[in-house]
Amino acid sequence: MSSPPDAQKPGLLQKRALGRTGLEVFPLGVGTGSLAAHPSVTDEDAIEELAVETLRTAIDAGFNYIDTSPGYRGGDSDRRVGLALRDGWRERVVLATKVGTHPDRPGDFSGDTARWIVAEALEVIGTETLDVVLVHDPDDMAPVMEPGGAVAALENLKSEGTIQAIGLGVQNHDHLRLAIESDRFDVIQSPYDYNLMRTTAKPLLAMAAERKVGFTNASPFLGGLLAGIDPDEIVSIRAATGMWALPNKDVARARELWKWATASGVNLRAIALQFCLREERIATTLIGPRTPSDVLEAIADATTSIPNEVWSSLLDVLPTLPAGAPGGEAAVGAHPPHD
Repeated sequence: MSSPPDAQKPGLLQKRALGRTGLEVFPLGVGTGSLAAHPSVTDEDAIEELAVETLRTAIDAGFNYIDTSPGYRGGDSDRRVGLALRDGWRERVVLATKVGTHPDRPGDFSGDTARWIVAEALEVIGTETLDVVLVHDPDDMAPVMEPGGAVAALENLKSEGTIQAIGLGVQNHDHLRLAIESDRFDVIQSPYDYNLMRTTAKPLLAMAAERKVGFTNASPFLGGLLAGIDPDEIVSIRAATGMWALPNKDVARARELWKWATASGVNLRAIALQFCLREERIATTLIGPRTPSDVLEAIADATTSIPNEVWSSLLDVLPTLPAGAPGGEAAVGAHPPHD
């Protein structure tokens, strides 16, 4: 299938500026942390085929922001993305990867390692340039920001034309705030903190918009808990595919949202996704498709009509639900405490 012209897409799916980068991105992006992770697919060749088909389905559907990392899928994410972007597909996307969580040098935020990871990514993916490189999950921003640290190396790579934009991806709000205020970052990526579980990233959104820093929002379905499937089934799937366990408080809140949606006949997946898309200061919201059908379902959910009375009912029910786990506003180091 071919990508429809922007003029034919609903208002929620018009491309948006990624801050001051000069890049325009589709409001739905692809995160590759769960790419081709399906319990029924275990053969490596089949996994690669599924990954390529999933990404190309997304690109054909209009998705143009691909977020990968050498730390995803046991180190295989960048390679699988590279397979999908062969034969001219690379030119159709804004490509982001990360430094700081490479499995061979985890937690190393030195400038030398940042340069090494970028060089590795260029080779593994098979591209001459990267559009966005994010510093990924630092516990402490000092080694990231110091002379000779990761940001200085990325600034040099940017001046050389190897990368176009520098970003920070971490849940810790203090780290993200520092990145915005420093004026050394073009993009921030906030995971898990703007969705139906919690909206604690709102102050960061306002600050980023004021400074013209691009804002990408990760996991509108909160690791699958809000994906329109019984949350307990998601917990089982994540365990079966080697994904990290979700906080108990988030699972409990998701169960209540699932009960409300089921009793009300509401498409929870659609309302969870559109809740994020309606926030225009978010340049792109990343979904984590496992299969091509996940991509097509996301497009359908993003374009389905949701009556005003459903939105009103949602706003009435949200304050009555048990609180989710603390988000990045409570983080110590890269991540918030896990209940």
